[in-house]
Amino acid sequence: MIILKNKGRYEEAHFEIVDIVDALKEYDVRPKYFSLDNEMIIKQFMNSLPEKCLAYLGSGDFHYLTYFLIKRLNIRPFVILFDNHFDMNKAPKGFITCGSWARQCIDENLVSGILVIGANKKYYFNDMRYPFMYYIEDGNKSINTKFMRKIKGKDFYISVDKDVLSEKYVKTNWDQGNMELVNLLNKLKLFNRLGKVSGVDICGDIANNPIENFIHPEFRKAHEEVNHKIFEMFLN
Repeated sequence: MIILKNKGRYEEAHFEIVDIVDALKEYDVRPKYFSLDNEMIIKQFMNSLPEKCLAYLGSGDFHYLTYFLIKRLNIRPFVILFDNHFDMNKAPKGFITCGSWARQCIDENLVSGILVIGANKKYYFNDMRYPFMYYIEDGNKSINTKFMRKIKGKDFYISVDKDVLSEKYVKTNWDQGNMELVNLLNKLKLFNRLGKVSGVDICGDIANNPIENFIHPEFRKAHEEVNHKIFEMFLN
């Protein structure tokens, strides 16, 4: 497990970067879905993590790990999700998936609310109409002042799937949105000032493929640069 320590914006906060992809190599954790029958394996691992995490999840196929990162908190955070998808699909009984973790968090009452930024409206379904679920389709637009006042001072958990970004910045394994990197970074800075950030995770890397890495080393380099810029928002 790779851990780097830095103080966050709040004096009492102490953020630590954790490379969960590296740490999970010793566990039988598969991409895209996970059986909740094996939850104790993940729970044991999650309980070993630092209290304040900036978690690197690797591919978007492992976005379901956000559910476990939120579940381990002793608060019900307000989730800020940057994603080209809502991740509120229905999963097969007894499973959680990279596309269902947000619904699972809501169904288990683990969160006080959720704001989805940048998701394509074609993935929106009527059964996602929760009274505390908010949606901003265009991630490049400013967040209105009235809403900012409404969520000011809350405990935030921020999850970033880089498929929300335009392909000119990074390429992912999923269809992508059109968000500009500068607008993502500015919003992260805004939320870091607006409330208390209890945790952050980032996913959306391209799946590890040695041949593709050799042919297109610039793909992985682009992801590394974006990851660094995102985490720096919370380490300075």
